[in-house]
Amino acid sequence: MDAKDVRLLQDAVKARLDEIGVETAYLDGEEGQIGDTLRALLPVTEAGDCVLMEILVSPFDESAELLQFYTTLIMEIGPGYEALKELLLDWNLFCPLGAFGIYRQGRQFFHRYTLPLPRTLPPEAMTDSVYYLADRIHAVISERFPDAVRISGHT
Repeated sequence: MDAKDVRLLQDAVKARLDEIGVETAYLDGEEGQIGDTLRALLPVTEAGDCVLMEILVSPFDESAELLQFYTTLIMEIGPGYEALKELLLDWNLFCPLGAFGIYRQGRQFFHRYTLPLPRTLPPEAMTDSVYYLADRIHAVISERFPDAVRISGHT
């Protein structure tokens, strides 16, 4: 998959997110990444709290690329940092997709999911699956978000 194919896939997912009113934008890709990053502000509570999901593709091996969903739930963890860190093991044990983590340098709470994609699969064939995955990941994140905010002391 080249940058053009990645953009075709991301554009199709972006169009679906735009249809349901999710704010989206592109961020220039970084070194080691194929194409750009699709960013989406996903609402996770009825009060309108949002998380930042980023969808990108990077090389993996000679037969596949990695589709990555990286979602920042809390931009800066509050005084409950240690308590949230303690819960991660339990939350990850029962997390059906991906894993939660803490980016220590920025004190950010995140969720990450990666999926290898065969290089021979055309982007059009992946759109439904990528959108479905984003929806399932959103469900996992939405379930944990209120507890993560409460425990972290994030205001």
